[in-house]
Amino acid sequence: MSVIKKFEGDWREAKAIIEKEIDRVWFNEPEEIQKIRWGVIDSGAGSGEQSFSVLVHLEAYLMLVGADVMYRFLKISQYEDMELKTLNRMTREFLTGTFNVFEFMTDLGITNMHQIGQMYSDALDTVSTKEEYVQLTGAMMTYVIRMHRWIHFIFPWNLGVAFPHRKPAEVLSIAKIAANT
Repeated sequence: MSVIKKFEGDWREAKAIIEKEIDRVWFNEPEEIQKIRWGVIDSGAGSGEQSFSVLVHLEAYLMLVGADVMYRFLKISQYEDMELKTLNRMTREFLTGTFNVFEFMTDLGITNMHQIGQMYSDALDTVSTKEEYVQLTGAMMTYVIRMHRWIHFIFPWNLGVAFPHRKPAEVLSIAKIAANT
């Protein structure tokens, strides 16, 4: 587990740093994605000395965290009865609590995700309205989704041909063959 120094700035500063990261990765493939694409995973993650499982995990986690979980936080922030304190607590529990998804993504090769994610989490302490929460969380969601787009782009989707759909009749025929041996 890596240790990240607590972010002492306010949410606006964190948002500006996140937006700078968004600009860095928007049009040009980031170096950390290039390394992942080439199978260079500094942490050594990937079972059996291969990087395919790293790509699978990044594809799933980035999609889930950005387009699903963080989007839901933005959605529930609009509920009148949702208090900011509860929203912040839920956000931290899902993203950095028992299992820190940002730290995990750093282990998988997105080298600064833990630092940015921890900064985001720490900056929630300085948010005083749900509108500020939306601005900060919206920026973080955009960053995560953009990193997902890079992973989605480099994912070896062509490997899927090795796993075709089967028809029930095909499965039954192999079951009959297997039963006769």
